[in-house]
Amino acid sequence: MEKTNMTRFPMIRKTLGRCLIIGIVLLFLFIALFPLFWIFIGSLHPTADLLQARVTFPPAHITLDHYQTLFHAQYGVKLFVRYIKNSLMVGLSVACLTIAIAGLGAYGLSRYRFWGSETMSRIMLFVYVFPQSLILVPIYVLLAHFRLIDSHFGLIITHTALVAPFCTWLLRSFFEAIPRELEEAAAVEGANWLQILIHVLLPLASPGVVTAGIYALVVSWGEYMFAVNLLMSGAKWTVPAGLATYMTEQAIEWGQLLAGTVLTAVPILIIFLPFAKYFLRGFLEGALK
Repeated sequence: MEKTNMTRFPMIRKTLGRCLIIGIVLLFLFIALFPLFWIFIGSLHPTADLLQARVTFPPAHITLDHYQTLFHAQYGVKLFVRYIKNSLMVGLSVACLTIAIAGLGAYGLSRYRFWGSETMSRIMLFVYVFPQSLILVPIYVLLAHFRLIDSHFGLIITHTALVAPFCTWLLRSFFEAIPRELEEAAAVEGANWLQILIHVLLPLASPGVVTAGIYALVVSWGEYMFAVNLLMSGAKWTVPAGLATYMTEQAIEWGQLLAGTVLTAVPILIIFLPFAKYFLRGFLEGALK
């Protein structure tokens, strides 16, 4: 009898521990997903319900007027569609440029040993300790000197500078796990270092490359502070800066704001979902390595 109780209690503790972990995960999922669910449901309510905070599920009156308003050709241009195009152009450019810069930096740090290389690798993430607001003015002055204010190219450079250190650190951990014998074999065949990087290292580190690209795209897509301060022309704004125009001193256009937020997530989901497993695998492997 005592033996049965002794074997039963560990099983009960294990089951309770598992239930506790599942409960905590579900709680965090609810906290993370409920605002998104509320935004979607709120975008289907009429303006009168939103102003009176009568957001119910299911909505008593479903309307798509807010979505139609976003695509209405007001003032002669479809601004929201332009915001989406601008964000896609900037985000994809940042992702490609980040992969190129981070790939070269990670290759140098993982394959060459020079004075300060280890210190540089260790403090690479230290730049994220400082808030981005501290570097807004220096970046603005620097871009103004090169006449890159109110240009997408200036914003692309800024976003790339924000994400490149982390992506370099991430890819370095992948490159260090690749045997040097593969590079030596490619070198024997006559490949130079750039060909080795492109045709050997990057394909073998594809989970890390995908992770770096998606991370850069997502950060650029949702970045607001630099976009709204570096881009002056409304036609050049990205989605976060464009959505801010629905909030003014006189009123907040809740319907269009919620509908725009929902539509903003669609392109990212379309791009992210096919590569989700590579993204998660890349983060896990990068952390373990």
